[in-house]
Order: sequence, then structure tokens, then C-alpha cells
Amino acid sequence: MKTQHSYTIPCAMILIALCLFIRYTIGRRRFNRRGVTGLQQFSSYHRLVVTTTIELILMIAANLCGLAGLFLLAVAGINHLKL
Repeated sequence: MKTQHSYTIPCAMILIALCLFIRYTIGRRRFNRRGVTGLQQFSSYHRLVVTTTIELILMIAANLCGLAGLFLLAVAGINHLKL
């Protein structure tokens, strides 16, 4: 009987955890920037542009990590059913 070592599920869980961590961190930073009126406050226009651009890129990367993790879990589930 052969044993097969698969790193698909641990990699998927790491990707999903990374996705959740990045989204939580960005959400917390956005929440802490909010003032009394509920708008995000920046010290300068330059800081606004740089911060929102970096956050947008990180959110896209986080979403891709989450989708890749879900895809890997689906592949692991399909492979488990085939055996």
C-alpha cells in the first residue's frame, strides 16, 4: 500500500489564512483612519494616493490568495473522491 503525501490542503489553508490576515489588517487600518464624520482622514493628498493604491494592490493580492486557496481545497476534494 502506497502512502501519498500531499501538501495541497496545508498550502490552501495557508493561502486562505493569508487572505484573511491581509483583509483584516487593511480593514483595521481603514477603520483607525476614520474621523468623527466617518470619512478617512489623510495628512496630504500624496499620502491619500499612495496609501489607497497600495491598499488596492494588497486587496487584489489577498483576494487572489483566497481564490487560489479555495481552488486548491476543491482540487484536494476532487482528488480524494477519485481515490
